[in-house]
Amino acid sequence: MAEDAKEEKGKSSGGLLPIINLALLVLVLAVGGFIAWKLMSMEQPAADADKKPVTQTEETALPEAEEENAGPPIMIDIDNITVNLADTDESRFLRTKIKLEVRSEEAKTKVTENMVKINDLIITMLASKTFAEIRTPQGKYALKEDMVYRLNRIVGGKPIKNLYFTDFVSQ
Repeated sequence: MAEDAKEEKGKSSGGLLPIINLALLVLVLAVGGFIAWKLMSMEQPAADADKKPVTQTEETALPEAEEENAGPPIMIDIDNITVNLADTDESRFLRTKIKLEVRSEEAKTKVTENMVKINDLIITMLASKTFAEIRTPQGKYALKEDMVYRLNRIVGGKPIKNLYFTDFVSQ
C-alpha cells in the first residue's frame, strides 16, 4: 500500500511539470508573435505615408520629359561657389562646382546673359540650407530640382535641362 501511494505521488508530480513547460512555451510564443506583429504594423503606416499621390503640373514637370535632344549635351560651367551654411550651432561651409546642361545654343546664350542672376540665386539658395538638409543624397537631389526650377524661372522658359554637382564638399 505504501508503494502504491509513492507511485501515485510520482505520477502526479511528473504529469504537472510537462504541463507547466507547455504553458510557458505557449506564453513565450504568444509574446514573440505579438511583438513581431507590432513591429510589422509600425512599418506599414510609415511606408504608406511616403506614397503620396503625385500630380504633375506644367510647373513641376521635369524638363527631361518634355524634349530629348539627339545631339551632344551642351554644358555651362559655373565658377566655384563657397558659402557659409545656415547652421546656428556650428560654423559650417559648403564648396561646390556646378555644371548646367542646357537644351540648345539659344538656351546657352540666354543662360550666359543671365549669369550674374544665376550666381546670386545659387549662392542665396545654398546659404539658406543647413548641413542636415544637404548631407543626404535625397537632400542633394531635392536641392538640384529646386535649383533647376528656380533658375528656369529667372532665365525665362525652360532652357536649363539639368544641373550637376561636379564637386560638393561641406565641413
